[in-house]
Amino acid sequence: MEPAKHPPADDALQAQVDELLEKLAKMTDTAARAQADLQNAKIRMQRDADDIRKFAGEMFLRKLLPTIDNFARAFAHLPDDLKAHEWVKGVGAIEQDFVRQLSEMGLRKMECLGTQADTAKHEVVTVGPGKEGEVVEVFENGYELNGKVLRPAKVKVGNGSMSR
Repeated sequence: MEPAKHPPADDALQAQVDELLEKLAKMTDTAARAQADLQNAKIRMQRDADDIRKFAGEMFLRKLLPTIDNFARAFAHLPDDLKAHEWVKGVGAIEQDFVRQLSEMGLRKMECLGTQADTAKHEVVTVGPGKEGEVVEVFENGYELNGKVLRPAKVKVGNGSMSR
């Protein structure tokens, strides 16, 4: 005699196992997605924190740019008879140290003269004789902070004609 088969009970049990395996697969997928989302959030938060640290002094540095400009103007118009004066040399050393320290914070003066005008880096104030599209004069220096334009340079751009 053969043992009695109970197909309905076996089918019900198999259906439960299949249902539990499906739920397990969904939960495993959900857990993996949650873990990936958490990892992405951590990376994003770290990048945001790095950006905050990198650009924390941005507003402060913006306020210092006119002071840097004033130092440059003062030394550009220094009378010849005062250039050798020790006090003036001392102030010059202070200015150089000030600029060096700002440079260490990521501030960099943009070199514009002779380059092609770039609307992201230059504010074209006027055009005049010179190679077309090339910066021929800088009225106010532009600065970048860690590669980001802090202040565009105010420039004169060539119009393609040559001066006489």
